[in-house]
Amino acid sequence: MRLGFSPTTAMMLDVDASFALADELGLAFVELSADVFEIAPFLQQVDHVRALTRSTGVATTVHLSYVDLNLASLSPAARTTAVERSLRGLEYAHDVGASCGVLHTGFKYLHHAQVDPLVDEALRASLATLEGSAVPIVLENLVIGPDDFLRSAKVLREVTQRHGMKNCFDVGHAYVEATREGTDAIRDYLDTLGDDVIHLHLHDNHGQRDEHLPAGSGTIDYAALRSFLAAFKGTACLEIAGGPDGVRSSVAFVRGLLDGDA
Repeated sequence: MRLGFSPTTAMMLDVDASFALADELGLAFVELSADVFEIAPFLQQVDHVRALTRSTGVATTVHLSYVDLNLASLSPAARTTAVERSLRGLEYAHDVGASCGVLHTGFKYLHHAQVDPLVDEALRASLATLEGSAVPIVLENLVIGPDDFLRSAKVLREVTQRHGMKNCFDVGHAYVEATREGTDAIRDYLDTLGDDVIHLHLHDNHGQRDEHLPAGSGTIDYAALRSFLAAFKGTACLEIAGGPDGVRSSVAFVRGLLDGDA
């Protein structure tokens, strides 16, 4: 497992400091934000990011834009803009040499059975436009609110395989889903998605909302995931909202878990 962290979740907008922290902790990558690049490109300039990767050996992944973005929107104008923003994010990910781009799959705001086929077709059309990206697209599980559209591991797998993409498995999201719906969503996603999972988001919460706590400080049973994490060959991003100290404690927790100390 190649461990990294999200500077944006940690509220670190200084890219130099982010790479320095990753280098200090012996991490493999940082997960840059396409939203940040859209809003303030000077914070994550391509040439500067590539220079930091060369000087530190710290690679990158990119979380594609999700702020004010809905790939399943029933509004043609909104969906067109969402696709265009995603394409620009993939171009940025390619330019910085990212190993994958994490993508949210969209929302359904009108809760009616007759709406579902329309939302499904909108998402299908959006993802079809993104197919064949030079940077692997990893679709993330998102059942943390009532408007998230893809609401099961089976459906996420079908969409992923239909478009030739891969998956990001977010442990915290699955734990909220499991707690709210009384299921074993974590195991269900891992068993159902299988080898399509090439990227992870690791953080903690208490099962009620997406808190992004340091790993080990909530109620997720990470010990039950030890064997999976030990065998995982992909990238695993710590999405920790506790600043640099939260990232440090999470790195120590995950390494301790893998060493059998947690």
